[in-house]
Amino acid sequence: MRVVKSKVRLGVAMGLCATLLTASCGSGDGNPPPVAPVKQDLTVRLDRLDQELFHRGSEPGNALALQAKYGDFFRTYVEDVLALAPVDDPRLAIGLTRFAMDPDWRSVQERADSLFGDMAREQEQFNIAFGRLQAHFPDSLVPRVIIYNSGFNYGVLPTDSTLGVGVEWFIGKDHPVVGLLTPEVFPQYMKERMRPEMLVPSAVKGWLLVHYIADLTGTDLLTHLVETGKVMVLLHDLQPSAQPAVPFAFTDAQLKWCEENEFNCWREIISRELLYSKKAEDIGRFMSDGPFTPGFPKESPGHIGEWIGYRMVRSYLADHPNTTFAQLFAMHDAREVLKSYKPR
Repeated sequence: MRVVKSKVRLGVAMGLCATLLTASCGSGDGNPPPVAPVKQDLTVRLDRLDQELFHRGSEPGNALALQAKYGDFFRTYVEDVLALAPVDDPRLAIGLTRFAMDPDWRSVQERADSLFGDMAREQEQFNIAFGRLQAHFPDSLVPRVIIYNSGFNYGVLPTDSTLGVGVEWFIGKDHPVVGLLTPEVFPQYMKERMRPEMLVPSAVKGWLLVHYIADLTGTDLLTHLVETGKVMVLLHDLQPSAQPAVPFAFTDAQLKWCEENEFNCWREIISRELLYSKKAEDIGRFMSDGPFTPGFPKESPGHIGEWIGYRMVRSYLADHPNTTFAQLFAMHDAREVLKSYKPR
């Protein structure tokens, strides 16, 4: 799944998803979460651009109405996501109508409507996630969530103030249109993730990776592991009801493999002296997405570095149980976290 930032901040990719499991819903590693204030009660604004377009797309003036309602996000949607026409081009209305009337895209929208309904369940999950985030970071912005249909162009689209989610990415691998997606662009491991329960964790993860991760340009593998691990620990805290494997976009079997081979993964990094490597190929081996991690058995997941980083940060928090998330994210020396990590 692709994740795109707005014109203000453009870039990032999928593999995304993780959460610090709370004491009542742990990952089984026995490490406590950071000190967690009571979540803030709030209602996230959730708008359905997908339904407004597909159920009223051919109505006269609908393009102008959508532009008025969604503002800059609509410009990004039609120009960058759908690549139809400039937002002020009179031909845009025709392009939007053609998109909304296309049999394939109507088919995936019908499946999304059937699976998600009014999205009351997802609304509550977003409320919990961003309520907890605001409790940890009181000055944090609560985004407006906009659900859209991108025709499988972009799965998660965080901008400075909005969090867009391509609903068609979560309709299930068994849909006929998903089966027609070219395997060169949509390999099978990616299609396996297109499950309804992945929608909220994937969206929240995309938001965190854009707004809460440090600038990793020019840093070594250790820094990538730790900084990404912080995000994954936070994600688990924001999604306390998620199954342990879901935030990582792993299967249960892949998560079990990680737990059983943690020491072997760490030994591979240390024995090959990769921890302080700044080489793109070394960092990409552990942080990039794929069907499995290169050099590891095919039972391993791709982007395994997210899980290793998560385990490193969890170990640090076990040694420093009074650490808040604000304090954790203010730390900039990954070697401090490394001191606590002793996989066996």
